[in-house]
Amino acid sequence: MSAALPPRGVRHTFGALNMDARRIFEMLGAFLLGGGLVAVAYELGMDAGSRPGGGAAQSPAAASPESVESALHIGGGGQGRSDPELAPSTGSDRTASAAVADVGTYVDFPKIYAPATEMDAAALAKFPKHGLVTSGAITVRERPELAARRLGLLRAATRVRVHEERTYGGGCSRGWRGIFPRGWVCLNAGLDTGSSPPDDGLLDIGRPDITEAMPYDYWRVSHDTTPVFHRLPSYGEQDRADKAGAAWKSEHGRMPMPTHPQKRPDDVPAVVKEYLNGGYYVTVASEHVKSKRHFLRTNRGLYARKYQMEQRDGSTFRGVLLPSTDALPVHWIIRELPLMKRKSPGSGILDATTQILERRSRHLFKRTVRVGDQEFYEDENGLLLRAYAVGKAYKLKRPPGVTSSEHWIHVDLSEQTLVAYIGDRPVFTTIVSTGKEAGMTPVGVFRIQSKFVATSMRDQPVEDEAYSIEDVPWTQYFHNNVALHGAFWHGGFGLVRSHGCVNVSPADARWLFGFTEPLLPHSWHAVMPGVGPSGQGSAVVVTP
Repeated sequence: MSAALPPRGVRHTFGALNMDARRIFEMLGAFLLGGGLVAVAYELGMDAGSRPGGGAAQSPAAASPESVESALHIGGGGQGRSDPELAPSTGSDRTASAAVADVGTYVDFPKIYAPATEMDAAALAKFPKHGLVTSGAITVRERPELAARRLGLLRAATRVRVHEERTYGGGCSRGWRGIFPRGWVCLNAGLDTGSSPPDDGLLDIGRPDITEAMPYDYWRVSHDTTPVFHRLPSYGEQDRADKAGAAWKSEHGRMPMPTHPQKRPDDVPAVVKEYLNGGYYVTVASEHVKSKRHFLRTNRGLYARKYQMEQRDGSTFRGVLLPSTDALPVHWIIRELPLMKRKSPGSGILDATTQILERRSRHLFKRTVRVGDQEFYEDENGLLLRAYAVGKAYKLKRPPGVTSSEHWIHVDLSEQTLVAYIGDRPVFTTIVSTGKEAGMTPVGVFRIQSKFVATSMRDQPVEDEAYSIEDVPWTQYFHNNVALHGAFWHGGFGLVRSHGCVNVSPADARWLFGFTEPLLPHSWHAVMPGVGPSGQGSAVVVTP
């Protein structure tokens, strides 16, 4: 039997924790992707006073929602978007007019797809057949050759229009089909075709919801050596799997068991695909019951017992839209410390107040000051806050090679802040979590190499901590294995904690995914630069 999962955000009752407890677990560093274990009190040692863009801050809170929207009429160019949030106006201009719920806070997301190519009579004649992706994902290539450049990915259940006839050769034994509006797919990878749309009734997979910050239903593995099965197991198979997992853990601890059947213990039943440790994450398509046992079927087609999983919704934190060019700097509170005041005017003796600013909030500071050997930010009332408790988002000069109409992103490692620009105009800022050790997040000017609605990530051989997360949302690779992506497993933005990737909240990752170039062709799951008119990905500038 199978049953639909409860709506996203409705948690199962087994082992449920209240929200305060979950926050404590997150702050203590449950499990991280691109992140290792978190220390809750990193000393960043920021030289805040030396950062560019000094002077009095212009707070976004000073603007009304209407002025925030109207201020984002910015020259654009690029791919001619038709979003309500980044809608084209006359000429090459496009207007960023995202809805605002609170001053500076966005509600809607920029669209991730480029304007659809019209399927006219000529296209219908060239692509008369229907296709359905039946495997997990298939690669779209520039030419019908396995060695040809990759253009993107299509995920299971995606429908496409295809050529009438196959094209053979190029390393694909079953032949190739050209797909509308561009690209070729190898039929070996899993594509059903027909004169009418193929039936998708046998596909049990979650479709991404691109209108949400969390595109899939995410579940955290709560027990070490949790077996996941190729099919629903019998009681005997389940018991043997548990016994084999317990024996492995007793001898090897949390070291992951090899997945290859010939490299793992003989007592592991064949029905077991692999064992997952607590803190790993999967995305779930459906729920099933066998012999009164409840199982979750993952988007990889595997089964895990529901009682060994817990649903996760992710942090609700969001960055802010910037209402005007002079809205920077913005000061983010990244550590909850009491504001201080001088014992008397000009005194170097400070007394703590009872006022503590909420972490991840913003506060208007006028300047930096030094008291003794420590740096502070000072507000208009003379109240002081240690500089290391603040992440400062400041205006950066557009680097060479980035055009005056281009969308680009600046990440500051010392401040743990991000600012998004169109040309010279800052339009958005938030806080991030980057590499927990020096050098993990590379410094330089990069270009986005690929964009995925979601992609699975596992630890690399050079990393000490094992992790596995299916469908990391809104992933944008910009240097080798280093990406900007959503992180739903923690809320510690503003503090370093990753293995090198730039972690942002799920909502911020979704916003940035629609902001950057290239946009995805309609219904594609991933895209590589060169597909869209811009010919290249947006710049990502990382400063130390």
